[in-house]
Amino acid sequence: MIILAINTASSRTGIALFESVTGDTSPKLLAENSWAAHNNEAEKLMPAIAELLKRAGQTFSAIKQIYIVKGPGSFTGLRVGVTVANTIAYLNKCELFGITTFEYWHSVSDLPIVLYAGSGGVYLSLNRASAPQLIKLDELNYILKKQKIEEVSGDISDDQKAILKTAKFLDSKKTFGEIIKIIIAENLWKQTSQPEKLIKPLYIKEPSISVPKTKIT
Repeated sequence: MIILAINTASSRTGIALFESVTGDTSPKLLAENSWAAHNNEAEKLMPAIAELLKRAGQTFSAIKQIYIVKGPGSFTGLRVGVTVANTIAYLNKCELFGITTFEYWHSVSDLPIVLYAGSGGVYLSLNRASAPQLIKLDELNYILKKQKIEEVSGDISDDQKAILKTAKFLDSKKTFGEIIKIIIAENLWKQTSQPEKLIKPLYIKEPSISVPKTKIT
């Protein structure tokens, strides 16, 4: 069984291709690719997936499962990634699994997770069971100190990392393929999630959409 994984919710877009044989508790990573996200996934994502399949000697019709990181994250990136995942799943009649960005990062680290939520704030998730909080940057150090958090991980901008004074940010050294392999293996073994018919992007913070200054005629 060929499995495709997609992440367009983070600062780096990631795609990975796996093969799972019945009875295996962990899939084999066939190929992966990642690049810095610049809100151009609509142009890059499908060609990159096609190239990944070609590199692994596979075709689109071979995909039988899809894992998609559904957010929160970039509004544009999420729309593209989720649409691609839903479309391939519909055409191939394959299983579709949605993963929140918090679940994705908590599978990497036991530390509290902070995620980019625009230039003025971050999402804070203490653990897998906790509800994420939306925190303003000028309150972040106070809240981390109050909760006695000394180390965090996740995905925030370099400017936001520089603001951290009361906690140390630890970058993950794992690739997207290595991270998502953990999640897929856990689902194959424990059946931690059920396939969905349609994935919807997850937004905690409402997307910021500016109104054009000139009328469109």
